[in-house]
Amino acid sequence: MNLSKQRKCKGCGLPLSDNPNDLAYTPNFALPYCQRCFRLKHYGVDFKNELANNITQKTLKQLKINERDWIILINDVLNIDFKIIEQYQNHKNLLFVFNKIDLIIDNFNYSKFLLRITNLLNTVGIKQPHIIISSTINHYGIRKLFEFIQHLDWSEKIYFIGKTNSGKSSIVNSLIKYSGSLTKQLTVSKYLNTTIDVKQIKLLEHSIIDTPGYHSEFNILNNLVDLKDIGSISNKQRIRPIVFQIKEPQAFIANSLFWIKIITSTKASVTFYVPNKLKIQRTKIINLERNLKNPINNSYKVKKNPCKSLTFQLISNQKYNLMMEGLGLISFKGVNSIEFNTFSTVGINLLDDWII
Repeated sequence: MNLSKQRKCKGCGLPLSDNPNDLAYTPNFALPYCQRCFRLKHYGVDFKNELANNITQKTLKQLKINERDWIILINDVLNIDFKIIEQYQNHKNLLFVFNKIDLIIDNFNYSKFLLRITNLLNTVGIKQPHIIISSTINHYGIRKLFEFIQHLDWSEKIYFIGKTNSGKSSIVNSLIKYSGSLTKQLTVSKYLNTTIDVKQIKLLEHSIIDTPGYHSEFNILNNLVDLKDIGSISNKQRIRPIVFQIKEPQAFIANSLFWIKIITSTKASVTFYVPNKLKIQRTKIINLERNLKNPINNSYKVKKNPCKSLTFQLISNQKYNLMMEGLGLISFKGVNSIEFNTFSTVGINLLDDWII
């Protein structure tokens, strides 16, 4: 007997099922979570991740967004997904929300940051974009987003779209709380693919549609074996920048995920904006090979995937930011060249003076 129509899982949003082969299988319909979400929530174990990815991608392909509907495209400021931006950039009613600003900046110049984002979107052909900068931790930008939605026609559907773990559901929850609505809040977690099904929420007179997060094949965390390691790195804690002053060539190792050689002939600085639990080891280039084999720098279990090496020639008196999809960014100043080594599928973008 399938009781799926009676209840939905509070985690993934799928109808609960008594079929062990289904993603939302539960041995006990009295529980609010399916077996997968329960294990994700309490043990950090995802034994049906591939199935979850397949269902998520199928759900996203079946979205029926018409030209009158609004798309609110959510991006993590440290993990911008240019592929999703390109996919939706021609939609008539499009609002860009750049989320998690609180992870790297307490007080910032809004006008300056807005100009940088606008310039970034202009480089990919988006002119005069609608932009809101947000943080669900300190509620920054939530009122502005709520007021934006309130001015839309009530008959227009509003789709929240973005990469998995970009903060879509957290933003929706913040809007629900700000509006004073009695609508139940969505379940969120630090793990990938928490939301599987489309969820429609009433925000006063408007219909908000929370969609599953796009899975990115370019995310560096895809190369980790242990879900607990992924959860640890995907934390929501404020990032403490790690700053190094260098006067000669140096190398840096980031615990199994990447290593980088930095060449400079003058005083230079390198700042890592990465999760606090990711250890960065500094070493002389002549000691790099030995340190790469050190167990301290290999505490994460990684998949045996191919790797790549990227070399960038820089103008030493300019500032650059190298963005690593799924992890954060590295800021350089006074550097002549860098050699960046990581897994072959990882998305890497070098930007002129991006956020910091």
